Order: sequence, then C-alpha cells, then structure tokens
Amino acid sequence: MESIYLKLAENRTLETERLLLRPVTLDDAEDMFEYSSDEENTRYTFLPNKDLEETKNIIARLFMGRPLGNWGIELKENGKLIGSIDLHKLDPVLKKAAIGYVIHKNYWNQGLATEALKEIIQLAFESLNMNMLVALHDVENPASGRVMEKAGMNFSHIDPYAALDLHKEGRIFQRAYYRLTKEDYFKKY
Repeated sequence: MESIYLKLAENRTLETERLLLRPVTLDDAEDMFEYSSDEENTRYTFLPNKDLEETKNIIARLFMGRPLGNWGIELKENGKLIGSIDLHKLDPVLKKAAIGYVIHKNYWNQGLATEALKEIIQLAFESLNMNMLVALHDVENPASGRVMEKAGMNFSHIDPYAALDLHKEGRIFQRAYYRLTKEDYFKKY
C-alpha cells in the first residue's frame, strides 16, 4: 500500500484547463508579495506581508521547507503565480485533511479558485484515497463558501468562537465549516 506522502510526492505538479498547480520557489516571491501584502486580499487568512523579505522567508519555510501538499496556483496564460492551495492537518491514519487557499484579488470571480479546489479534491479522493476533506471560511467572507460549494463540498456547521481576528482587535471570527466525504464525492463524480 502506497503512503499518502508518496502519492503527494508523485503529484507535485497538477494541471487544469487554465491553471498549473506546482511547487512554489523563491522565484515566485514578487508575485506572491503582490497579493500577500494586500490587506483586502489577506483579510480572512493571514496578516499581510510587510516586505518582500518576509514573503521570501515564508516561501522558504512553508512552501520549500514542507513542500508536500502545498501548491502555487499559476495562471497558464501568463505564467504568473496568482495564489496557493494546500492540504494541511493531514491525518494519514484516518485519511482526512483540511484544504486552504488564497488567490490574488485581481483574479476573484473568474472561477479560478473553484478550478484549483476541484483539482485538489479529485487528487485527494482518486489518488490519495482520502476519507474526508474539510475547509472553512470566515462567515464575513461568503464568497469563499460559494467556492467550496461549487467544488462539491457540503456545509457542515458554524463555529461561533473560532479564533481571534488578527486584523481587527476584539473581533472573534465565526467560521463556517464545509466537508466532503469519499462517499459523497463518488456519488457526485
């Protein structure tokens, strides 16, 4: 039986109609900084990067230091890195994981996040033999929930006390959780 990690290692690059999901390198720092330094773009994910050096350190630590399950989202038409998507909280025994993604705001509302998410979901169930995937979003960011729904995920619940907002002092995030089981996936596809 092949391990999930071996399968991830064999699937470092994935291709969709418009996207190339691939490893992130230091050469992507300027493209990543463009969206990761923008407050509007990072509002529901992480604090904005302060400078290019911080972005390079994040690439080295998160994307190059732990490459399996992390993909950059490259727009094939121009070779630009426009976001990232990952499988995290990977449990190889129970075969479940969480999915996270961020995409440059200039590319919102074009179906690109959904396209990337569908590809990772397909990989997870058809190649990695996962049992369940989960994803979550701040309830104030319903567009992310629509991405999850369009990719076939099902609403699960709202956590009213999910986390403190790093962007707005005193605010507590309410997060909506979505999930997709292998049984539901194979019924749909």
